Amino acid sequence: MHVRSTQRSPAYRPTERAEARARERASEQAVLRQAVTLVARECSPNAASRVAVARLADEQAALRRVATLVAEDVPASELFDALTREVGTLLGGDFAAMARFEDGTVVTLAVWAAEGEHPAVPPRWQMQPGDPATTVAETRGAARWNEWTGVAGPIAGFIREIGIRSTVATPIIVGGRVWGALALHSKQSAPLAPDTESRVAQFTDLVGMAVANSEARAEVARLADEQAALRRVATLVARDAPREEVFTGIASEIGHLFGLEEIRMVRYGDDGTGVVVARSGPTERFFPVGSRVSVDADTGVSRVLRTGEPVRIDDYGTKSGAIAEAVRSMGIRSVVATPISVEGRLWGAIAAGTTQDVPLPPETEARLGQFTELMATAVANAESHAEVKRLAEEQAALRRVATLVAEGASPSVVLDAVAAEMERALGADAAMLLRYELDEEATVVARRVPNPRGLPPGTRISHEGENVTSIVRRTGRPARIGDYQRARGPIADLTRAVEWNVRSAVGTPIVVDGRLWGVIIASWRGERSPPDDTEERMAKFAQLLDTAIANADSREQLMASRARLLTAGDEARRRVVRDLHDGAQQRLVLAIVALKLAQRAFQNEDGEGESLLGEALEQVEQGNRELRDLAHGILPPALTHGGLRAGVAAVAERVDLPVQIDVPDERYPTEIEASAYFIVAEALTNVVKHSHARHAHVRASVHDGTLRVEIRDDGSGGANPLGHGLVGMRDRVTTLGGRLGIDSPAGGGTLVTASLPLSAG
Repeated sequence: MHVRSTQRSPAYRPTERAEARARERASEQAVLRQAVTLVARECSPNAASRVAVARLADEQAALRRVATLVAEDVPASELFDALTREVGTLLGGDFAAMARFEDGTVVTLAVWAAEGEHPAVPPRWQMQPGDPATTVAETRGAARWNEWTGVAGPIAGFIREIGIRSTVATPIIVGGRVWGALALHSKQSAPLAPDTESRVAQFTDLVGMAVANSEARAEVARLADEQAALRRVATLVARDAPREEVFTGIASEIGHLFGLEEIRMVRYGDDGTGVVVARSGPTERFFPVGSRVSVDADTGVSRVLRTGEPVRIDDYGTKSGAIAEAVRSMGIRSVVATPISVEGRLWGAIAAGTTQDVPLPPETEARLGQFTELMATAVANAESHAEVKRLAEEQAALRRVATLVAEGASPSVVLDAVAAEMERALGADAAMLLRYELDEEATVVARRVPNPRGLPPGTRISHEGENVTSIVRRTGRPARIGDYQRARGPIADLTRAVEWNVRSAVGTPIVVDGRLWGVIIASWRGERSPPDDTEERMAKFAQLLDTAIANADSREQLMASRARLLTAGDEARRRVVRDLHDGAQQRLVLAIVALKLAQRAFQNEDGEGESLLGEALEQVEQGNRELRDLAHGILPPALTHGGLRAGVAAVAERVDLPVQIDVPDERYPTEIEASAYFIVAEALTNVVKHSHARHAHVRASVHDGTLRVEIRDDGSGGANPLGHGLVGMRDRVTTLGGRLGIDSPAGGGTLVTASLPLSAG
């Protein structure tokens, strides 16, 4: 017998009431037997008296038989059949039936017919206005129909069809609620006897007692089974069993405890789908563990996602779509789904289905809720352990990469290490680092991909279209594509290839010295998806790359700068030697020759001595001027004696351009003054040669131990930072540990800024 009750009274109370009622019934039966005996002894032996006595005896015998069945706790079906037969036979009806009321429906429990053959009675039907079940349920009392002619409704039509003329329906009360009804029908033209209601009520009282006892025992057993199941699941959770084991255990316990055919647990994803994480039931080919289900369709799981509340679908026959068809293929008629909330967020849902025609009981949602709480605890514990482990592994990976950076490993080694560590830490199927080029292309600098022959380092590929690489370059921010079938361009075509089969990818920008240098990408294949915090975790690796690349660039630039300075120094020495040889040295040689000739002329008194002395004097004076100019090019006297302000003023006097000078008179270390002087001289030379400026401004100031020199003009702008003059300036500044800045928008003039640490001098 399947009996349900929404009350959870302790087991001993219904039992005590039942025993008390049984004692009362036994006492009542004894009194009735004594009354029958007195009637038999004292009443006149007429026919009417004998009939009354016989009727009372039959009634008491029938009640005793039913009471005996109740006391013996026979199966419910046997008790209901016997009681229906006893009532129909005792009260002279043509048909008798017993039914239970459930959520607006009537469930047939037992039927009896005087002729042995009873018309086919539906096992379940909806209550209709005016029918016996509805009337008894609404009035909570006995109801009588002495004539069915003219009564509307399908039940009334069925009753008239089988020839019934009159009916008495008596409620069965269990625990203060109308549990069901016992109905007696007659085909006779005369209505049923006036005392039929009271006589039937004696039998329904026995039924109510039997049902109360049965429900009490069933409730106790159900609570015991439920608590045992909860204890078993709680034990799994407490001993930190693997999450999959806990999920499977919960699904199995729910299926066994509730008598449900199919259980599915679903974890919600971010891509409009859910993943089945556990199942229980005979139908394995539908929604197996690991499969994805849509949460957009009208299903129990999707409704839970939308509302965050338990939901039920009592008739899946009215639903359409692929999931509904699959559910019906499993034979499922009704479903209850309950949310699983983990630390305040909706994590997933448990869906329980039955193949029975009867919908799941109203308390199913509440009972499932106890298991979802344990499920949430298991998920939270597992996620906490997984998070700790993940953080430890991620920190270890970051430390390994940071060690390589600190040791000054080559960029290729660092980049390869980042790709490998990131792939492992994120659980990705592939990782790749690309450097952006001037056009819409990127160069592969490191990668960990399924196909080792694909995209070797050094490969340039176009990132046109809509893909992670192009989005990061366009926005300068992390980007994610959950379904690469929607991506476009050569890179997208490659990643969708069979050997890659990329489904989703996340990219994070690599920024070096404030500029976008490249992108680091992690991708996942098949049905796998990147974790929610992937962008944040990838950014940590990208920051290490920033440092590694900046260090490598600085080392390369410093080495190149030193090489250029050495070359420039050698060239300057060769130029000095050449200038001395071709200039002052030649002048001195000519002067010596002229002096020797003059000496000989004076000795010979040929009259040419005077002119030769003049020629020698001219050669010496010219050589002196050339030596002075040569010395001026190396380090001008104005700078040596007057400092930076005097040196800048000397340069300004030589250029054909108005120059405003805003330089303090104080002195600085010799190397700093010399470098600042040559930077100003080179910058002003470039202004005169290339900018078409009308005015220039030189400004110098000291802040926090750094000399800052600015050369600004109002010319055409557009200076080439790779030009020979600007590269030379940068080399000088870099050698002293400073920085050179160039701001030269087209049409907006040029600003050259040199920052020189005074400690470098």
